[in-house]
Amino acid sequence: MKHFVLATMLALGCAQALQAETVQVEKATSKPETFMDQFSVHGTLTLSSDYRSRGFSKSDQKPSVQGGMILAHQSGVYLMLWGASATTPNEGSIEADAILGYTWRINDKNSLDFFYADVNYPGGNFSPNGKSADFGEYGMMYKRTGTFVTQDNFSAAVYYSPNYVFGSGNEYYFSSEYSFPVIENVQLFGSAGYTKQDSVAEFQLGSVPDGKKSSYFDYKVGVRGDYKGVTTELAWVGNNIDSQMNMYDDRLYVSVTKNF
Repeated sequence: MKHFVLATMLALGCAQALQAETVQVEKATSKPETFMDQFSVHGTLTLSSDYRSRGFSKSDQKPSVQGGMILAHQSGVYLMLWGASATTPNEGSIEADAILGYTWRINDKNSLDFFYADVNYPGGNFSPNGKSADFGEYGMMYKRTGTFVTQDNFSAAVYYSPNYVFGSGNEYYFSSEYSFPVIENVQLFGSAGYTKQDSVAEFQLGSVPDGKKSSYFDYKVGVRGDYKGVTTELAWVGNNIDSQMNMYDDRLYVSVTKNF
């Protein structure tokens, strides 16, 4: 699944929960709040040179379109619908996810996200063992701002699927990212991730075709710029996967994202 994109969407969800809370306070000073005033709807649209997730291509190294909508309640609960053009494990062309989550804003600097993602690959017809490529995944993400300098960001997350792609059993993913501003609206960032399954056989079926291990590392380093609600990213994405397939090669990544 698209864990970096999901992290970005969760950050947006947290921001919207805070915005909803602020709106609630403002409305309380003016007029009675209605039930619908407790909700906000926001979206995101990304055009990228590749659909990179966990350090490798999920669109056969071709450009991808990704988009999502968030329905957020001022309590911190949110529902996210997200989709992407992709080369899916079952030889389809679309990934469609539904994520239900809760953002706990601990204080002005710290927050926790808890969520469940229902990951679907509609339209495909390939299965090596007769089992579906769809799966569910639980996650928790910690986010902190202003750790060392104003406007820096740190996140750490853990994801767990009890029945990963094609019924390949337990799958674990750990990730962390740190970004800091270099000039106004421009940040440098770096992230690292670790994928683990219970056995080499499950790893080959559910994650990547590397027959020598049951886990791998991935990383991403680059620069992000924000201008009038548009985020542009330029990054290098890599991993330590041993494969002859081009989709696992280290690669330059470019994306443009609009939140609305």
